[in-house]
Amino acid sequence: MITVSDVKQYLYCPKIIYFNHVLHIPKPPDQKLQTGIEMHDSITAKEKRRKGAIFYDPELDQAEKMFRVEMESSTLGLRGVLDYLVRTNREFIPVDYKFGQSHKGSIHLNHKYQLAAYALLVEESFKTIVRRGFIHYSRDQKNVQIDFGDEIRRRTLKMIEKIAQIIEDEIEPAGTRNSARCIDCEYRKYCVGNILPKPNTEK
Repeated sequence: MITVSDVKQYLYCPKIIYFNHVLHIPKPPDQKLQTGIEMHDSITAKEKRRKGAIFYDPELDQAEKMFRVEMESSTLGLRGVLDYLVRTNREFIPVDYKFGQSHKGSIHLNHKYQLAAYALLVEESFKTIVRRGFIHYSRDQKNVQIDFGDEIRRRTLKMIEKIAQIIEDEIEPAGTRNSARCIDCEYRKYCVGNILPKPNTEK
């Protein structure tokens, strides 16, 4: 069973799936991850204490709120812990917190499909249809809505299949074509065919 975070990592670089699940390389301490966890806890605490902490919609403010919702589906082969689930009289709305800022007021691609994977889990767990969700970017205090149609569902399911195939076949996939992503990657030193230039050691 893979995790929703694997969907995000796959879109960032498929090799991360290979290093995590096939080679089982331990991840070094990640200060950005720790900062993100602390930010998640802070936002969650505010949302529990008062209405309108991240939403300014009366219907959503009055809705039932569930935090740290653990879900898994044997049908999907997927599990995850959703930051925040809003339940109104009409719908379930998954919300994912991100420490950082939106991409020019829009959502980052890997965040979009991570949220879509959460939506699939919500549908399985609560026997419902999820029509929309939100990413909350804490740095610019922006909520970006994503609508879930047939195309995003199909693509998300395809990604889940590809991730499972990498793990089953145990074959290292091609990495990202975006060299900027390699700079701070914790797996850089293990990466065969690293696309970054080698450091100049000549004196």
